[in-house]
Amino acid sequence: MWLAAALLAVTVTPAHAQSTGDPLVLAFYYPWYDESTWSYDRLSDLPAEPYVSRDRGVMGRQIDQAKAAGIDALLVAWYGLGGDNQTESNLAVMLDEANARGFKIGVLFETTSPFFAGPGDVTAALQHLLSVHANHPAFLRADGRPVIFFWRPSLYSVDAWRAIRSQADPNYAAIWISEGVDTSYLAVFDGHHLYSNTWNPPADLTATNAKYAALVEQARQTTGAYKLWVATVMPGYNDVRIRGGFARDREGGAYFAQSWQAAIAGRPNWIVINSFNEWPEGTYIEPSAAFGDQFIGLSATYSAQFKSGGTVTVAALAAPPPTPTPLPPPTTLTAFVDADLVNLRAGPGVEYDITGQVAAGAALPIRGRHPAYPNWWQVDAGDGPAWVYAPLVTAAGPLDQAAALADGDVPVLVTAETAAVETVDTETVDTGSDLSLIAPRVPSGRAVPLLDPGFKSIHPALAR
Repeated sequence: MWLAAALLAVTVTPAHAQSTGDPLVLAFYYPWYDESTWSYDRLSDLPAEPYVSRDRGVMGRQIDQAKAAGIDALLVAWYGLGGDNQTESNLAVMLDEANARGFKIGVLFETTSPFFAGPGDVTAALQHLLSVHANHPAFLRADGRPVIFFWRPSLYSVDAWRAIRSQADPNYAAIWISEGVDTSYLAVFDGHHLYSNTWNPPADLTATNAKYAALVEQARQTTGAYKLWVATVMPGYNDVRIRGGFARDREGGAYFAQSWQAAIAGRPNWIVINSFNEWPEGTYIEPSAAFGDQFIGLSATYSAQFKSGGTVTVAALAAPPPTPTPLPPPTTLTAFVDADLVNLRAGPGVEYDITGQVAAGAALPIRGRHPAYPNWWQVDAGDGPAWVYAPLVTAAGPLDQAAALADGDVPVLVTAETAAVETVDTETVDTGSDLSLIAPRVPSGRAVPLLDPGFKSIHPALAR
């Protein structure tokens, strides 16, 4: 395997002091997986070696893999202090493991942490981060300044962040990288990135990178201070099984190549890979059951090209398969399965039991749908009725003849959580139930809003 050979070449040498002028390659890293995470019911793929994040040996292996991929530092998602919070303890261990391997660790500050009740908690967490973890010899620094990336800074206003920074980092001793489509935060932050640029509906990657590179340059002129532009690259995306969201196919690696090409064309200071191991959203490059170490190898190739001042040649990769000739529409109502694998459920919602699964291309006769559950079709599964999530299938045939199901056609859901579900309106349940399944984002025992802020890849035009 490519990775096995690459790991043999990984040596434990001290990492040189990074500069803002270095073309760094970073990657987002998530430290909160446990024994209950790995299930095809919720994930589109699984790690080649399923693991628990608290395992020190796993951390060491992942750091070695990141080094083999040409990554200069992992940005560890961090929830701050408080409660049963493994991100705090795992960050400390990751720093020690990185130090032993001549590697660097930065932080992705999770502004939406369930342990932050407001700006005061955010300020206290940043003070702890900068006084404790940032003093570790393995913490990522550029020009001697600790580097912190922020997720969802738009939770607070620019003025609120100015007040937070005046208390947590009054001398601007650290480098703060903001995130999102609003670059006005560069009035307080030192750089900017888009956590995701794989949106639904899709946007042109080259145009998106050019747009935000120009906005960062504009902020440099407006503020009179140099601002960093950090371009994002992604291998694909798939949150269908946790949210009923959308998928962007990896196209055998072609989409990753296009992402790198567009990022490099935007002349960024740094590049961040989304992600090393964000499994619920399907953006991982970590070795997997489906792809092996392919994306570690591709990352190594493209990282080297970026650092040498080159570009990525998309044409060298295999072209995606041709679009099949469309079939004539059926004469009866039919749901054609679009996703690789779709769950059949006992009722119209992810809180109902899974009764079976069907693969892409399957044709299911449609029985109808209930007006209160417009995103779910009741279909004929062969041995009786079942329900499928409508965005995962293409409905064809005389749709105007679809039956409006009665209340009696919807099974009564009886679970320990029924009372909690019934307090939420129907529209929110359909979306919120999917979002609440993002187990790796929430420490055990913590309550979060059903409309989870971890829904990162919705197109900005739809984020109202």
